Amino acid sequence: MTRGIRIGPAGPGQVLPFRAVDVDEQREYLRGLSCSAPTLYHEENGDRSLDRGGPAYRRGVFFLLFGALLFLIDKGMLPYSEDSMYGLFVVLVSMQIITMGKTPFGDFLRSWVVVIIGLITAILGTIAIFFPGYLSLEIRLLAGLIVLFTGALGLLQLFTARDKARLWMKVPGILQQLTIACVLVYGIELVLGIITLLPGIVPNPLTAVLCLIFGLSLFFLAWCIHMVHKQYPSGDAKAAPATVPSTSVFCLLKEASLTVGNTFNTYQGCLTILVGVLTLFLIIGIFPAFNADGQIGLLLLLTSLQLLALGQFVGSQVTRSWLVVAFGLLCAAAGIFSCIVPGILAGIIQPLLGIQNIVTGVLLLGTQIIAPTLYGIRHPPSQPVPLPPIIRRLFLVLMVTGIVTIVFGINTIAPVLLPNLLGMVLYAFVLPLLVIIMGLLSLITVSITQKLQQGATTAS
Repeated sequence: MTRGIRIGPAGPGQVLPFRAVDVDEQREYLRGLSCSAPTLYHEENGDRSLDRGGPAYRRGVFFLLFGALLFLIDKGMLPYSEDSMYGLFVVLVSMQIITMGKTPFGDFLRSWVVVIIGLITAILGTIAIFFPGYLSLEIRLLAGLIVLFTGALGLLQLFTARDKARLWMKVPGILQQLTIACVLVYGIELVLGIITLLPGIVPNPLTAVLCLIFGLSLFFLAWCIHMVHKQYPSGDAKAAPATVPSTSVFCLLKEASLTVGNTFNTYQGCLTILVGVLTLFLIIGIFPAFNADGQIGLLLLLTSLQLLALGQFVGSQVTRSWLVVAFGLLCAAAGIFSCIVPGILAGIIQPLLGIQNIVTGVLLLGTQIIAPTLYGIRHPPSQPVPLPPIIRRLFLVLMVTGIVTIVFGINTIAPVLLPNLLGMVLYAFVLPLLVIIMGLLSLITVSITQKLQQGATTAS
């Protein structure tokens, strides 16, 4: 094939390998560049809401940290919660499923079925974190199958699809590096899946080395993805999803209308309700005590995901600079460490989470309730405009959410304050009810904001 003309945003001196007169081949080539690279982010209303390569960075942190810790764990220098480690991995994969439709079997339309499956696997992973020893076999098999299928199918699709490796290797530079990164990630992932399903077939130090190499490969893949979209910005365009007939039979197969932010809030609401119910059953004596380090670590990890994915932190929107990304990855590393190695960071993380809840509640009340109310009093409209009922309900939900969040944060920092004020018996039942209310309020907020967004879309 003769080397032809230079197209679009190719790098300096880079010539794209197709015949200049073959228009169909040019279109096929550019379609491959814009659609076939692993776009590990989700687009919402035309704007990127997840950082490019973000899931690869976060999984890279997970495997790098676990590989380093496994050397110390193997020597008996650190405690180890294997079930929490597998459960946390399943939660991370589940978040990709419910936010982007990325599953171990490939990329799917983010339909309601996909979101529900992701939520179910996330809850299973959460239970494995909270109750180590009860789902040991199930969570290990689930994690192993996820890793195995992701690696095997990734390699198969990489070399059989026309718009992947066979296309990328024709272009010298970043696309060839992307191919190498994918081969490394999928190949090592396949090996790690086998090791997970067949524990003991290799010594722990070798597994630790593979995890370290895998983590570095994920960072390399994330960097390649970032560079591909930097050199070929046409890849930012997102193809419209296929439409599904709007009937009762196919309603679950339609693309989920949940935004990424509401998807996070839905999982957090379900998680909070689960924590409240488990706490209530623990007090009654039905369930045993759950892993507090895993709970705190998971909450911190979710905080880092909101910061990295949505730019949300303590109730405010922040610009995702490299400094903010580094801070988010540090929070993720601390949460992962707390889940894998219990009993070390809980005393440090718990007060920080309490402060975060208090600041979030204060900012929520100040920016969403108090400030608009004061502005309306100081600058009354010439004609009184009644608020729609849905807006009043939203204000009420946000006000109660802010108050409950502050109370929960105070209890996290000073766990003896509320028992002294309420009495131990009353406090024992008030605490889980507060947690359950927080979860329900989160789900109600998601429902209201979805209705408002659908109404705005219909009006436009």
